[in-house]
Amino acid sequence: MQLKQVLKTKTNLAVLLGPQLKLLSKSIGALLEELEKEEKENSYVIHFSGKRLRSFFYEKLPLAEPPARQQLWESILNQLRVELDEFEFEIAQAILENLDDRGFFVGSEEEIAKRFNVHRDVVEDIREFIMTELEPVGIASKDHQEFILVQIKEMYPERPELLERIVEYFKTGKMYEDLKKFLQNLRLIPFDYVDVIYSGGSVDIVIERDQEDWLIFLADDFVEFSVDDRAPNTEEEKEKRNRALRIREILQMRRRILRKSAELLVERQKEFLLGKGPLRALNLGELAQELNVSLSTVSRVVSNKYVKTPVGVYPLRFFFQRRTKDGLSKEEILHAMKEILAEGKSLSDAKICEFLRERGINIARRTVCKYRRMLERG
Repeated sequence: MQLKQVLKTKTNLAVLLGPQLKLLSKSIGALLEELEKEEKENSYVIHFSGKRLRSFFYEKLPLAEPPARQQLWESILNQLRVELDEFEFEIAQAILENLDDRGFFVGSEEEIAKRFNVHRDVVEDIREFIMTELEPVGIASKDHQEFILVQIKEMYPERPELLERIVEYFKTGKMYEDLKKFLQNLRLIPFDYVDVIYSGGSVDIVIERDQEDWLIFLADDFVEFSVDDRAPNTEEEKEKRNRALRIREILQMRRRILRKSAELLVERQKEFLLGKGPLRALNLGELAQELNVSLSTVSRVVSNKYVKTPVGVYPLRFFFQRRTKDGLSKEEILHAMKEILAEGKSLSDAKICEFLRERGINIARRTVCKYRRMLERG
């Protein structure tokens, strides 16, 4: 199936599932609290249970629960630590230092580039990564126009024509009625977001090795949530029943995406899980395409989730390594560079580029310089 056909079949979850969509990004502990609350308030929830959760889903992962703004910053920084290397993380921090109180980037990319002795494009790439890949989406946008366009891309990937119409609106100021309904679902500023929870306490996935077999356990598999099928008599009852049905659908979606994430992780990162090699390239887009859901949906599900493996406990996002144009992960490139430098530490960056090309790895000399600096730092 071609990508365009896949995009056409994707459901607009933000519209169909409404506020309950936030359940996708919650850890299992936070999810159980929400479901328990829903059971008390909604008479259409006839059965909820998370008590069958086995003890090995619990790990000591204490994280403080500060006020909302501080909690938001902690979430952003934790996401960056998982996604970026040490040098990139420092640049990302410099970008975050140049945000105003609304979450817009008001600094100079050129000044940050000079500070870290890198090309301006490196800073711009990291700013775009913060803006498009982190939750909440849109942080570090330069202005309202960029912020709105980023949200449109994330929420309506199957409607590319919306981008053209939004750009036209910014140019002409002419607003059409059908466009208003899309804009009404958008946030006005990047930091207009307080429901961010990045807390620990329990793991969402356990992966174990049993001789030659891999065993996968999901905490979500032990969550039961049943909805009463009686017909509602009032508008209030109708809304409660619809809310319960939406929650049930979200739980099924969570389970499906987490299961496929774990299976893909075992398939692609087997050497790392055995303690025998670096992480390989694994893109969230691959997972989204296999499941036929949007990238933003997959991103929500893998956020704030922990995986217990034979080699330790890691955030689920840790295993999704961005790939280079050659299809390799950063870890694989660093591993190759480490082997080359072990043979001759006095090699120039240009010479390292040549040796990497002989191994089928084509990266720019400035990238080699950046990775070399990371290796020298330890």
